[in-house]
Amino acid sequence: MKRKEGILFILLALVVLGAGCTDKEQKEENQTSQTLYISGQWSPTSIDPHLSGYMPQRLEYAETLVGVDYEGKIIPNLAKSWEVSSDGKKWTFKLREGVLFHDGTSFTAEVMKKSLERSFIQSASTFGKIPVTSIETPDNLTLVISLNSTFPALPAYLSKGESVALAPGSYDASGNVTKPIGTGPFIFESWKPEEEIVVVKNPDYWGHVASVDKVVYRVIPEELTRKMLLDSKDIQVAMILSPDIADKYTEKADYTVLEQPIARVRMIAFNTEKEPFNDKKVRQAINYAIDREAIVNSVLYGYGNTAAGLFPPQFYWANKDIAPYTYDTEKAKKLLNEAGWTDSDGDGILDKNGKPLKITLVTYPERAELPPIAEVIQQQLEKVGIKTELKVLNTDASNAQRNKGNFDMYLVGRGLLFVPDPDEIMMTDYHSNGTSGDGWGAYRWHNDTVDKLIEQARTTSDEAVRKKLYDEVQEIVVEEAPVAYLNYYVNIDVTTSNIKGYHLHPTEYSLDLQNVSIA
Repeated sequence: MKRKEGILFILLALVVLGAGCTDKEQKEENQTSQTLYISGQWSPTSIDPHLSGYMPQRLEYAETLVGVDYEGKIIPNLAKSWEVSSDGKKWTFKLREGVLFHDGTSFTAEVMKKSLERSFIQSASTFGKIPVTSIETPDNLTLVISLNSTFPALPAYLSKGESVALAPGSYDASGNVTKPIGTGPFIFESWKPEEEIVVVKNPDYWGHVASVDKVVYRVIPEELTRKMLLDSKDIQVAMILSPDIADKYTEKADYTVLEQPIARVRMIAFNTEKEPFNDKKVRQAINYAIDREAIVNSVLYGYGNTAAGLFPPQFYWANKDIAPYTYDTEKAKKLLNEAGWTDSDGDGILDKNGKPLKITLVTYPERAELPPIAEVIQQQLEKVGIKTELKVLNTDASNAQRNKGNFDMYLVGRGLLFVPDPDEIMMTDYHSNGTSGDGWGAYRWHNDTVDKLIEQARTTSDEAVRKKLYDEVQEIVVEEAPVAYLNYYVNIDVTTSNIKGYHLHPTEYSLDLQNVSIA
C-alpha cells in the first residue's frame, strides 16, 4: 500500500511540476507578447475567402481593393484611387505600390485580376450582379474593369469580403484554397471549424502595424457562454450580446459596453406564395397588429428604434418620408375581416371556409433577442385572432426551412449594406430575380414597377436620381408589405476595460483590430 502511495505521490509531483513549467512558460509568453481573445457567434463556412469573406475581412488577414469608412463611404484600400469613363462603362483602378502578400510575394495587377476573376465565379450569387465584360492589366499597378452597361455600384461591390486579394500560393494544384495568404495587418495562422480562428501580427504591413501580436477568435454561438468567458476574463471581447445581458455590465468598472447603430433591420418575411399571406390585406394587418414600441422597450431594453422602411434613417439611402405602420389592432381586425377571416365559432381564433387562422413563425437563436421577440409577436397576434406556432432552429436550419417554403413568417436580423450601395440588397431581396430564389428577403414576391425602378437605378450615374428611384421602391415595398420591418439594430459588444481602440463599424465591414491595444 505504502509503495502504491509513494508511486502516486511521485506521479502527482511530476504533474504539478509539469503544470508549473506550463504556467511559467505562459507567463513568459504573456510578458513578451500580447494575445487578444475575442468571441462571436459566427464561423466561416469555408476556409476559402472567395466563398466566405466575412470573417477574413473582419479579422483583417485579407483585404479588398476598396474599403468602407465609419460613415459608410467607400475609401481607398489596396486601390489608392480610381476613375470611371464618361459613359460609366470602364473603371480604372490604380493599385497601391509596395504591397506584399504574407508569403513575401508582390501584390500586382495581374494577381488581383486572377483573384477577382476567381471571386466572381466562386461567389456568383453576389458578383453575378456586376455586368462585367473584361478585366485588363495595362501595367503592374493598373487594373481596368470594363462593363457592358453603366454600373455606379461597382466600387461598393469590390469592398465585399468575397473579393479579397489572395496570393497564388493560397491554392493547391486544383485551384482550391489550402491556406489563405492575404495582404492585411494580420496573417492567417489556423482555423478549427466551428471552434476558432487564429491570426498573428503582420510586421511588414503596408499600413499601420497592429499592436497585439495574436488574435484568437473563438466561435461561441450561445451568448451566455460568451458572457461566462468574459466574466472569467478568458476572453476580452464578447461580441453581440443581447441588451439585457449587456446592461448588467454598464455599472462594472472593469468592463466597457460599446453600442453602435448598424445597417441591419429586424424584420419578418411573409410567405407570399400561399394563404394567408398571398393576400396583401393580411400582410398589412400583421403590420398593424405588431406593437413595435413595446418590443423595443420590453425586449431590447430601449436599444434600437422602431422601423418604418428598409434602411435606418442615419444612412443616406433611407427614405425618411415613409410613414410607419402604427399599432392599431382595430385596423388589423378590419383588414383581416375584409380578407374573409372572421371568428365564426366564437373560439377567439379567426377562420375562413372552416379553416382556423393558425400560422408558423420561424426564427433562430444565434441572435439572442429574436426568440423573445417572436414570443411577444405571438402574444400580440393572438389579440387579433391569429394562433401562432413558434419554431426556433439554428440559423442554417431555419433558413433552409424558409428556402423550402416551410414557413408562414420568418423573423430575421437582415444585414443591409455589406455592399454599401442599395443595388445588392434591392436585387437580392426585392427584385423578382432575387425573391424567386434562396435568400433572406421577400419570399416569392413580384412587383413589375419595383423591378423596373431597381433596374433603372442600377444603370443611372446621377446619385440624386438613384436616391429618388430607391425611395420609390421603399414606399412600394412598405405599401405592398411582403415584409414587416420591426426595428433597427444596435450592436452591443462588451470588452474588459484594459482593451483600448476597439470600435464597432456601422456596416460591419471591419473589427478594426489593428488599432486595438491591451493596457
